[in-house]
Amino acid sequence: MLDEGQSQGHVSAIIPRERANERRDIQRTIDLWQRNMAEGSTLPDVGTFDFSSMKQDWEHRFLICSDLNVENAAFVMYGAKLARLLNLPEKVQAIIPLIQQIPERYGPIFAEGCSKAMTQAAPARFSGAFNYDFQAELYRGVFLPIRLHPSWSKRLIFGSLSYRKVLSIGMRMCSCHG
Repeated sequence: MLDEGQSQGHVSAIIPRERANERRDIQRTIDLWQRNMAEGSTLPDVGTFDFSSMKQDWEHRFLICSDLNVENAAFVMYGAKLARLLNLPEKVQAIIPLIQQIPERYGPIFAEGCSKAMTQAAPARFSGAFNYDFQAELYRGVFLPIRLHPSWSKRLIFGSLSYRKVLSIGMRMCSCHG
């Protein structure tokens, strides 16, 4: 993934964006998840997870419910900026498998992120780029498991997905935050 200022034969021009650094939200999401982990536990428990500390800070964040069959994964909640990125309704309207709702290019990220969150007790981090329509979409995300009940096979998956679009104009690259 290209960082600001890096180029592959291109000159970069930075357009001001709403967030100073999308890494910050990913780290804040992980920090919140870790703060909600009980001592000696491998996963936070939904009964004691304090989402209230986020207040309205859901912009790029999401909450998914899934079982080991990630094709059944469905959004429970998501922020407005994530909804715009994935062309979703402003708020969750029905429990529909998320793979049927999101753009095809994001399917593998959500499938792998949910799968790792279902099988591992650790943050599943992702970053990369999609190229389409004369632009690149740089993304960074994290998927974090939350236990619903010790004996249940379902989990909540808490996470964040940020992105930045880079427009290709001839030999120049222009970065703008989405």
